[in-house]
Amino acid sequence: MRWGLCYAIVETLLVTSSIAGDANKEGLDVVKTVTLPNGQVIDWVRRESQGEIAHPPPSSSFVKSAKLAVQHAFDDNTRGPEGTVPILRDSGISMPKKLPPSSSKKSSRIYPRQNQGQHWYVSTSEVVDNNGGSASLSMFKAYVQSSGDFSLLQTAVIREPSGGSVPIQTLEAGWINYPDQVRNPHLFTFFTTNGYGQSGDYIGGWNTDQRGWVQVDNSIYPGIELSPLSVVGGDQHELQIRYNLHNGSWWLGINDKWVGYYPANLYSQGGNDPSDTLESKANQINWYGEIYQSESALTTTDMGSGHFAKDGYGKAAYFHNLIYTDTSGRDQTYDGSRGTIISDAKRYTIDAHWNTAEAWGSYFFLGGPGAGGKIGG
Repeated sequence: MRWGLCYAIVETLLVTSSIAGDANKEGLDVVKTVTLPNGQVIDWVRRESQGEIAHPPPSSSFVKSAKLAVQHAFDDNTRGPEGTVPILRDSGISMPKKLPPSSSKKSSRIYPRQNQGQHWYVSTSEVVDNNGGSASLSMFKAYVQSSGDFSLLQTAVIREPSGGSVPIQTLEAGWINYPDQVRNPHLFTFFTTNGYGQSGDYIGGWNTDQRGWVQVDNSIYPGIELSPLSVVGGDQHELQIRYNLHNGSWWLGINDKWVGYYPANLYSQGGNDPSDTLESKANQINWYGEIYQSESALTTTDMGSGHFAKDGYGKAAYFHNLIYTDTSGRDQTYDGSRGTIISDAKRYTIDAHWNTAEAWGSYFFLGGPGAGGKIGG
């Protein structure tokens, strides 16, 4: 097997820009606004207008690689002034999000009569106290049947309820093709403090659609399009994602930098005991693929490249070097063997390798075509 890899290049070409003198409706100090070819509107805001900025974890938390992304996000005309960071305007799209079912409720086939609104998974999980985790994932552009469908690869850092009134809580991030949100495949973040009960400022939501996320980096932001993409039978490109609980903040690392964070005290609102929430730790971590379908008939949307997991490197999508960070701050090898979920094994599959001595450590391939078995619909 060939393991030569390339990290995704973050590439966003901007076509217009303007100056905004007043703070936007969220009270952020916007000093410049730019519009991207994909229709995204980016506000450059003064970093400190988001509040006091936390200090990131050490950069040594990242796996060193000579093939990290080269940044080509902004040019001299569209880059914000020193001390500002890019914030993506609200997409106006509020697609429902939820976790895969627990392993105790897993099913290899699910065929409801009405498929609209269904989520389909190839998921792994490990129930373990943790402060986050890390992996590298492949960067195919998954075919989606309609612009209201999405296909993603992601992690979810989870606090499952242990009794009492605190609902399930998550922070999530990954790669998604969801045209109604952003035209092309892009980085996303998501959080919920209330078991996906509702979205809202400091409660839950995608990217920066709702307040909660704090942007720190001046080049990579939630919602940014990523390229180049992997090609079946050709070059493979990937994204490294890491979440880490550090001094009261859940930091998101992308490739070799910390790009922003969710304050951990978001999760103890409403009088919740911090020790029962994600403010103190997670107790489960998942890595998985997910499909959402907006049609009534069974969707033809692909997961990953559309190839089944057995097709392996160069064709199928993958995660590799899967780890979790224990509550002492040490990285441990992730083992999702006890929490594998496959919603429909006829359409989407997994080929997992846990705790190997290979360069990829714990890894798995995943994916498949949608209904009808034809890649790309």
